[in-house]
Amino acid sequence: MIKVRNLQKNFGDLKVLKGIDYEIEQGQIISIIGPSGSGKSTFLRCLNLMEIPTGGSIEFDGNIIYSNTYHDIKEQLHRIEDKESVEYKNVLKLYKKVKKEEVKQNKILDKTINIHRQKMGMVFQHFNVFPNMTVLDNITLAPVKLGLMTENDAKTKAMDLLKRVGLEEKANEYPKKLSGGQKQRLAIVRAIAMNPQVMLFDEPTSALDPEMVKEVLEVIKMIVQTGITVIIVTHEMGFAKEVSDRVIFMDEGVICEEGTPQEIFDNPKNKRTKEFLSKVL
Repeated sequence: MIKVRNLQKNFGDLKVLKGIDYEIEQGQIISIIGPSGSGKSTFLRCLNLMEIPTGGSIEFDGNIIYSNTYHDIKEQLHRIEDKESVEYKNVLKLYKKVKKEEVKQNKILDKTINIHRQKMGMVFQHFNVFPNMTVLDNITLAPVKLGLMTENDAKTKAMDLLKRVGLEEKANEYPKKLSGGQKQRLAIVRAIAMNPQVMLFDEPTSALDPEMVKEVLEVIKMIVQTGITVIIVTHEMGFAKEVSDRVIFMDEGVICEEGTPQEIFDNPKNKRTKEFLSKVL
C-alpha cells in the first residue's frame, strides 16, 4: 500500500532522515519506536506530506505521490571527480531531464496534496482540535465542507463514533471542558470520520497524564480491529508488542532494525536496539 524509497529529509544542514526504504501492506499495524530525535515523527509527517521530503520517493496505493530522484542524481554528480568524463556528462544530461519532469510532477502534487491527506488521517501529540467549536462541529466540519457527506449524515456518523468512544454526552461541549484523554479521543474520532485508508498516530499518549493513557490506547485498539492500516509512533512498548504486525526501530535518521514484535522485543539483533530496549523495558 505504501512504498518508501531512499526517503531523505533535511532541515538546513541537519539531516533528519538519511535514506529510508520500507513497504507497508494494506491492513498492517506498524509501530515505530526509538529515542527522541531519531526521525520517527518526521518519517510519519513525510508520509502524508506534512513535511515535503528532500529526496527519495513515496508511492501510495499504486501512485507515486512524491518523487525527487533528481536529488539523488545531483549527489551522484558531486561524487564524480572528473568533470570532463563521459560518465559525468551522461549523468548531467540525465539530471537535467529528470529535474524538468519532476518539477512538473510536483506542481501537479500541489493541486492533489489535500486529496492525498484525506486518505491518511493523522492524530498528533497535542490533540489539535478546534477550541472554538463544539465536539460535534469538530467532527462534522471537514466531511461537510469537502462535500463528502450531507450535514445530517455527518452528524449521524459523528454521534455513532462518539458513542463508541464514550463521548456521546459531550457532543455539545467545547474542548476546554474536556480532559486530555477526552480531547485525544475527539481527535481520533475526527480523523476516522473522514473514512481514511490509513491512520497515522504521532505519539498520541505522550501529552497525557498516566491515568488517561489507557483510555486512548483502548480507542486505538478498537480502530486496529477494523482492519484499517495503522502506523503509530509510540513510547508505549507493551502496546506496540500487543497490537503490531511489524515494529520498526529508528535511530539517527535510519531504520536500524525491523521485524515482528517478538523478534524486536524478545530477540533483537541490532546492538543499538538492544541498548535502547534495555533502558525502556
